[in-house]
Amino acid sequence: MIFAMTQKHKRGFTLIELLVVIAIIAILAAMLLPALAKAKNRAHEAVCLSNTKQWGLADTMYVSDNNEKFPLPRYQVNPIGDQDNPQWTFAIVPYHNMGQGDDVYFNALPSYVGNKPLYVWAYDPTGFHNSSSIYNCPAALAQGIDETDKKPTTDGTYTMRPDLRPLFSYGMNSKSVANEQINNVNAVLKSGIIAHPANFVLFSDVRYRSAESPFNPSSDNMIRLATPHSYTTRFSSRHNKGGNITFSDGHSAYYKYADIVSDGNNGVGSGKDPGNPMVNWDADGQRVQ
Repeated sequence: MIFAMTQKHKRGFTLIELLVVIAIIAILAAMLLPALAKAKNRAHEAVCLSNTKQWGLADTMYVSDNNEKFPLPRYQVNPIGDQDNPQWTFAIVPYHNMGQGDDVYFNALPSYVGNKPLYVWAYDPTGFHNSSSIYNCPAALAQGIDETDKKPTTDGTYTMRPDLRPLFSYGMNSKSVANEQINNVNAVLKSGIIAHPANFVLFSDVRYRSAESPFNPSSDNMIRLATPHSYTTRFSSRHNKGGNITFSDGHSAYYKYADIVSDGNNGVGSGKDPGNPMVNWDADGQRVQ
């Protein structure tokens, strides 16, 4: 008996079938990418909030060690250069040559939470802006530096040049004793003069890009980016139109930009402190004028 041998033929995909599969994959990717991007942004926000809490924790320990006195948001005597755009040498020279710097927060606090003080980084800044230290917000690093922001400002300083200056993701409140000035000299911030510790701002996210939106510019405020000290004029909206704030009782929280910065339509100048009773920029709890 002769058996007929049947040959099996392998059948591939047709062009139409391949195109359908590719289209389905593209649709699924389009659906998933926004969700993945949102999850990534949430992760950045969580890390940033953790960083601001670390600054608050370090501050609490520092205050306990220093008779309830807080560190300073900036050098107070004989500063060299621009304190809004401090160059790397700015972090070294005052510390060693002018007898000041121990009490400025970016030198005084980091070691409390296992980070290097800024003056130590200044000797070799390599890696500073890519480190997972409490200085850096991952969302700010992910956004990168706008080419426009690298250009010299009108006064000749470089706004965003990581090779020349440290770029801060977070700043310490520079208006903490705004209403306690005596003969134009700021009073020393101590725990006893803080009216509402749970509402008093110590640290906040600061703007990293001039194109950041929303942004309510103040009529008397030059664009200052990545500054070591903060106020409403420098508060960042990089986290889903808002930013993180650390308060003097040690807790940190997220706030929408619109709740922190005046838009100029409420009787308060654009970019200024709108007087939110739950967010005090001055230790006495009053609105910073």
